[in-house]
Amino acid sequence: MKKSKLFVDFEYDFELLGISSSVKFHKLSWAINNHLNIKLVKQEDYLLDETSTDSGGILNFLFTDDSCEFQIFRNKSPDNDKLYILPEMSHYDYVIKINGQFQTFAVQEVLKQLREVKYIEYIAAIPLERIKSKDNFLN
Repeated sequence: MKKSKLFVDFEYDFELLGISSSVKFHKLSWAINNHLNIKLVKQEDYLLDETSTDSGGILNFLFTDDSCEFQIFRNKSPDNDKLYILPEMSHYDYVIKINGQFQTFAVQEVLKQLREVKYIEYIAAIPLERIKSKDNFLN
């Protein structure tokens, strides 16, 4: 019997930003809230790879409004030292996902504003075509 494989090509309609920062997650979220004048709210842990023995939750905060969704993840799981939401970019401490109309040229403006947050040591846009684990951000 011949087996067939199904390949699904998702449309990734979000942008990712990587952040390096030595402060605790809640303090960084507070600083971003104040600087961007938004209200990031703590969410339940974002579960990765529920079928594997290396599963775990990723801490995250979320802000949504009518036109966009702004979500910040801690890159490394506090439960499992081997689990990252973005394993190929493990040098980032946090990852921001921007979804919706708040994209393209607006992302450059958000990057510019976030560079002014005193707790952010480094921030950069992450090109989606270079990432193998971008499916981790599909919910």
